[in-house]
Amino acid sequence: MTQVQQTSTPRLSKQRRYRYLMYAFLLGGVAVGLGLRSLDYHVLSEAVYWVGIVGALVVWKGTSVTLFDERDKAIDRRASQLTMTVTAVLLIVGASVVRLGTQLGMVDAPPMVHGALYGYVSVAVIFGLSYLWVRYRP
Repeated sequence: MTQVQQTSTPRLSKQRRYRYLMYAFLLGGVAVGLGLRSLDYHVLSEAVYWVGIVGALVVWKGTSVTLFDERDKAIDRRASQLTMTVTAVLLIVGASVVRLGTQLGMVDAPPMVHGALYGYVSVAVIFGLSYLWVRYRP
């Protein structure tokens, strides 16, 4: 019986290398940007942050290699569904607790909490509109 050798194809190794490079730009830009911000170099911090974002976009769209395949898209889809489910539960429970707590005088929620809840509402609205667009577009 012959043994089957499993080697990664040049396409897969190139795909992995470019994905690592893209993530390195993103994470490097964020990490260095945060470090510079903590040292009070705010303008330079934003510049480095944007260099990381633009670098990641150039790697993502500027290569001839497809960086994400159907397996990655399936993982993204499952993670998105889980995120939206957890966000919906947090919104439903959190909004109810804040409303009841305020009305019963048990808690006085700061304005930041109300802003966060409106942020969750906006995520749900954007998701709903995106869903409708993808489902019913011509």
